[in-house]
Amino acid sequence: MNIGSYFRLEGVLVAGAVGLYVQARNGALWEVGWLKNVGHLLQSNVAVEGIRTGAETIAVNWIEAIEPIGRALSSTNM
Repeated sequence: MNIGSYFRLEGVLVAGAVGLYVQARNGALWEVGWLKNVGHLLQSNVAVEGIRTGAETIAVNWIEAIEPIGRALSSTNM
């Protein structure tokens, strides 16, 4: 995925010293900057969509809480 491409990321939203980050399932820490009105999503699983602006940096267009994949699979009795 190239810089400037539209990108979707899933992970845990965490606060850092200089902004917010999404820690992906593979352990990568993606910088998402400062977002308004997302305090209730901290430490929650989220899906983020936006434009990739750098190495592990995304300009967020959309963010939403999601269910962890393990819990979603267990609720479907798989």
